[in-house]
Amino acid sequence: MRSIRRVGLVVATALLVAGCGGGGGGAMPMGGGSSSGPTAPTTLEPGTVSEGRVVIDITELTFAPDELTIPAETQVIWTNSDDVEHGVTKTKGPGTDFDSGPIKPGGTFSQVLDEQGDYTITDTETQADEAPMLTIVVEEEQEAEPAPGGEPPSPPGQAVPPSSPPPPPG
Repeated sequence: MRSIRRVGLVVATALLVAGCGGGGGGAMPMGGGSSSGPTAPTTLEPGTVSEGRVVIDITELTFAPDELTIPAETQVIWTNSDDVEHGVTKTKGPGTDFDSGPIKPGGTFSQVLDEQGDYTITDTETQADEAPMLTIVVEEEQEAEPAPGGEPPSPPGQAVPPSSPPPPPG
């Protein structure tokens, strides 16, 4: 009889430990985005596209910036800089819909916008009459413009050889 009690006690303890050790099993964001808890602040200035990424700051019931034009294939990173939960949901626009679910204060959510068009994003964790709205225009990726004279621009850090020798002084 004692061995049955011990087995029962061991099983109950194992279940209790397994239940408490959760891996943060919250729902995954819809649409292939990614979400995280508090993170180190990013060095990107909100609204500035750099190396295929742009940051949108969520603070005081606003998206900053609230209008943005970016090239296709840009990773948009929303950072919750507020002290309450916010959510990022695409309500209009091309491609697959996405919804971050709740983003905790200090947390982030990211989504790559790869289709051209106008996207409307709202904060679904805020009351409808106060919910901020964000408009993102995704344009075709820009190729480098040729320099005057039809020559393509040189890569950064390289000098451009003159296309014709300079005239002799005289």
